[in-house]
Amino acid sequence: MKNTKIIVLVVISLFTLLLVSCTSGSAQPRGGWSGVTVHNNIIYVGSRDGRVVAINASTEKLEWSYSLASATALTGGLSCSPTAVSSAIYTTPMVDGDLIYIGTYDGRVFALNTSVRGKNLNFPQKAYGEWVVFVGTGAGNDAIVADMAMKGDFIFVSCSDGRVYSLEKTFGDLIWRSEVLDEKHKKLWTSPVIHGDTLYVSTFDAHIYALSAETGEPEWSFKSEAGFASSPVIYGDTIFVGSFDRHLYAVKIGSDVLEWRFPEKPAGNWFWASPVVNEGIVYAGCLDGKLYAIEADTGREVWSYQTEDQNGRPSPIVSSPVLMDNLLIVVNESGTVYVFDLAGELANEGVPWWTASIGASVRSPFYAQEGLVYIRGEDNQLYIVDIVNRQMSQPIPLTAES
Repeated sequence: MKNTKIIVLVVISLFTLLLVSCTSGSAQPRGGWSGVTVHNNIIYVGSRDGRVVAINASTEKLEWSYSLASATALTGGLSCSPTAVSSAIYTTPMVDGDLIYIGTYDGRVFALNTSVRGKNLNFPQKAYGEWVVFVGTGAGNDAIVADMAMKGDFIFVSCSDGRVYSLEKTFGDLIWRSEVLDEKHKKLWTSPVIHGDTLYVSTFDAHIYALSAETGEPEWSFKSEAGFASSPVIYGDTIFVGSFDRHLYAVKIGSDVLEWRFPEKPAGNWFWASPVVNEGIVYAGCLDGKLYAIEADTGREVWSYQTEDQNGRPSPIVSSPVLMDNLLIVVNESGTVYVFDLAGELANEGVPWWTASIGASVRSPFYAQEGLVYIRGEDNQLYIVDIVNRQMSQPIPLTAES
């Protein structure tokens, strides 16, 4: 009964977060936590006003933007305005050649051609590989909230109807859909993770499922006492995943026995962000604002660091940490950037090598490569932080007018 109450409160809290991310009465969406990706010197990101935006990484100028706004309202479920929820973007763009794949809150998956969108042609240009399909059952619970995954010719999508969908990426044809993985809550807001020929998915109803990537059939499952908040991460033969009971779990693939649970006593809040693992150390951000370094084999704490906002108060870590070379980059909700040198003198001390603030709240996944960190702020601007030279460029607006 206690765990059921926890899950109910969790779902209410997450629904509240989704509602807060919309502006009531607006003709355009004001929501979503789409992340950033960079491909061939072009930055791609979903904006808070429902657009896919492409920016030249060298000039920091707009290449093109395309609105995914739906013409019809989402039936049932949540609604912020006639088109606000349906066109909100929570997924990070996936790039494959000339095509970008992205999902929306109304259950649509788009394939956009980068060169065609730059010419502002009507959508879809099927001759250039563009398409759009709906996943889900059409019952108003089809939102795509989690990042999608791709392997070979297939795209894998977690849907809010509790299922995973496999789509053929050339035309968007449905290959399979899984059974409902969360019968109790009918919500699947975590990303599928590909490991070999298997997909791994964590659920609110305290399961980790292994599905055949070819057929979607279950191959293995693990049952916990509390629901899982984060998407799973796999290192070696171990799955690491954050829970709503304020612990981080380690589970061996194929086992029905918990390997370890961290910390011994519950942390100050949920482990919402997926951890990252480097050379046997798990780095996990928590909504209590702490970054924890944990031995992957034993679950023993190596060190922890309390992140803060500009007023010195703890600030939640909503976005997953990112590794870049020997650097670990953490951005908390207040927009403070922490850089830890994992190969330097302070590697085992849990002391950041450098900190900076972008001056905006952050809830989205960020991207790092070649010394630069790309962050989408909740103010609908893109921030580029130069770690090497310890400086920031001017924020880039992601609005239609930009």
